[in-house]
Amino acid sequence: MSVNKWLLPLGIGLLSLLLSQGAISDELTGKINNDSCMKCHKRNGAMQGYHGHDSLNMSCSSCHGEKGNHPRKPNDLMVFSSDNDIPVDAKNAVCLKCHTPTKLAETEWTHNVHAQKVGCASCHKLHPKADPMLGLSAKERSNECRNCHTVQR
Repeated sequence: MSVNKWLLPLGIGLLSLLLSQGAISDELTGKINNDSCMKCHKRNGAMQGYHGHDSLNMSCSSCHGEKGNHPRKPNDLMVFSSDNDIPVDAKNAVCLKCHTPTKLAETEWTHNVHAQKVGCASCHKLHPKADPMLGLSAKERSNECRNCHTVQR
């Protein structure tokens, strides 16, 4: 068999595989982005990345809580920004429903140090396609630490 005879089928197979990968990743984020919350919150973008995969069977309420009186204020929705008075341990408890402290400690020692004082969302961003912290080198993570910690000389 000549090289030309098997290159065409191989090329077609690879092309179809690559095209199907795009369709699969779009399907993975289908359910959570059709959640009833997204009717109003589309301006904040779609839930992407690992937490947006349908295989996790998550919805907006998995982390933010049930709608209740929302959009009226006050409401009981969990907001992970630093400009509210929700205690850090309450915010982190949401993340710890799925992420065990032991596994977090094995991944990065700073999780133990900050667990009671700093909210997970202070460093991690879950709605974008990728959490910016996951792609940082050790030196870049150290530079991120300096945003909160200053060295006094």
